[in-house]
Amino acid sequence: MARLLSEGMAQALRDRKPLVLLAEIEHPDGTARMWTGVGPLFWNGYVWTGTSQLGTITPIKNTSDLIIQEIKFTLVGADPEVVATLNDNVRNRSGNVWLGCLEDNGTVVPDAFQVVDATLDYQSFSASEDGTVAVTIAARTGFYTLDRALDEAWTSEEHRLEYPDDSGFDLISGLQNQTLQWTQS
Repeated sequence: MARLLSEGMAQALRDRKPLVLLAEIEHPDGTARMWTGVGPLFWNGYVWTGTSQLGTITPIKNTSDLIIQEIKFTLVGADPEVVATLNDNVRNRSGNVWLGCLEDNGTVVPDAFQVVDATLDYQSFSASEDGTVAVTIAARTGFYTLDRALDEAWTSEEHRLEYPDDSGFDLISGLQNQTLQWTQS
């Protein structure tokens, strides 16, 4: 389904209003909302924190091809004490990015255009020699779930729910610590 620009957003682009990116990252320690300017910005019922040049998003490609794209959200200059307490289990949470335009009074033009609707995959931290800490969260768009292994293990109990008369999985726990000699026949 094609996404369309609202008339107000299209007019703001034609009028060459200042562009901003707004990123919303669902994190286990709380949803982060940031924008590419300086200071707080009120939009969509939330306060968005300005990251200026400290926040980056890898280039976003808009294509009709069925490809898996990895997008990285990076915040440089994070407080090391705060980073040390961050929960790093971000897998399967959402990351969104909107392209917006600013009105003359500093508000965002209604109906900012969503350019990214991604699923978060992993989070990493790095520190430079001067002590600056960067937090990077990788996200994937498209059909990336088709390209990775399932995070499940089938147990005997789950198997019996589906196949009540099959007891084959009962033997697996006995094989777990067994040493077998494989020979040619």
